[in-house]
Amino acid sequence: MDTLNTDRSQKKESIAIVGGGLIGLCAALALQHTNQNPARTVSIIESSAFPQNEKDVTGLNTRSIALSYASVQIFKALDVWNEICHLASPIRTIHVSSKGHWGVSRLKAADYELDALGYVIESQLLGNCLLEKINQSKSINLLTHATFESFEFDQNVKLSYQSPEGNQSLQADLVLIADGAQSKARESLGIQHKTIDYAQSAIITNVCFDKPIAAAAYERFTESGPLAMLPLGHNRYACVWTCKPADALELMALDDDTFMHSLQQCFGFRLGFIEQVGQRFSFPLQRTEATSLTEKRCVLVGSAANALHPVAGQGFNLGLRDIASLQGSLEGQSVADSNALSQLLSSYEQLRQAEQTQVIRLGDGLVSLFSNDLPLLNHFRSATLALLDIMPAVKSEVALSGMGLATGGNAMVRGHLR
Repeated sequence: MDTLNTDRSQKKESIAIVGGGLIGLCAALALQHTNQNPARTVSIIESSAFPQNEKDVTGLNTRSIALSYASVQIFKALDVWNEICHLASPIRTIHVSSKGHWGVSRLKAADYELDALGYVIESQLLGNCLLEKINQSKSINLLTHATFESFEFDQNVKLSYQSPEGNQSLQADLVLIADGAQSKARESLGIQHKTIDYAQSAIITNVCFDKPIAAAAYERFTESGPLAMLPLGHNRYACVWTCKPADALELMALDDDTFMHSLQQCFGFRLGFIEQVGQRFSFPLQRTEATSLTEKRCVLVGSAANALHPVAGQGFNLGLRDIASLQGSLEGQSVADSNALSQLLSSYEQLRQAEQTQVIRLGDGLVSLFSNDLPLLNHFRSATLALLDIMPAVKSEVALSGMGLATGGNAMVRGHLR
């Protein structure tokens, strides 16, 4: 079994995180901090080996992620933004349109006295930055090739996992479930979840344009779903194309030149001609929503709690705000105190459900409004975009929601741990 930071002194309080994806790594970096004495120790249970610096996952074949303004503030609080910022591409304008119809809306960072509304970064680069910070920590123990098996509850939590050496276990006062939308750990707790099938598929790829516009992002709504172009720097853009499942199958089967022609016809020529396209990925779009965020000494974060439609780019960002909220709730509190922890997790759940419900309604509303080719809806959404562009108060509300600031925030959303 590969381990990092294995030389750890025993600490009184312990937190375990099931899942070492981006959300799990961020959670460890946030929750290692406490005003309690002695400090916490955090263990991450991850089934993969964390391949880093893969030479074949670069350029047009890389995957990327959009970071909201609130997420940038959270990374500043975690003291990793200085390592991330030079790898990320800013979004200073967002151009929103509806294919084949009048009505356009534009969001500009300058209107809110900000340098950027958000950023786009390659997932591999972000993961490498977080892993480097994890490796530097004396409070975080990363266990790789470790597959979650089960929980047992007594005064604390016994977490069992499978490693190359066989069955292993550890004890924790608090466990975060961050192993994704199809969470095995969530299932083992008996927490139910509901699944909403959007009857859509997403095609993800990167493309190069011959007339790129610096720091400009595009959201173009079509009759089958939204099409997003996010700047990756120079002439590269990350493309997320939502289609009907049958159309996605046909598009995935096309050769590169024919695919680029189809994409060009759907997106238009605002960035000039598409010159190159990278490797394509496709998957069905569903939303999963857990019926509860907490159970005993366990709490769900990220996609294990809510996996969202990519229309508003809020999935990862909402998960980061889960972590920020949890860190604020636990600040100065002992996770070893059963009664206090129960009350804290109950308050956390009520707090998070309010924002999660708001974000889910916004995303589902956009999908319903902009993914139907009905004449009345065509006129209505065109009028909506046109009105949005000339109504500053409404536009500000939309912008704040996209930046992750619609419901205010805690210290981490303001860029500080406390």
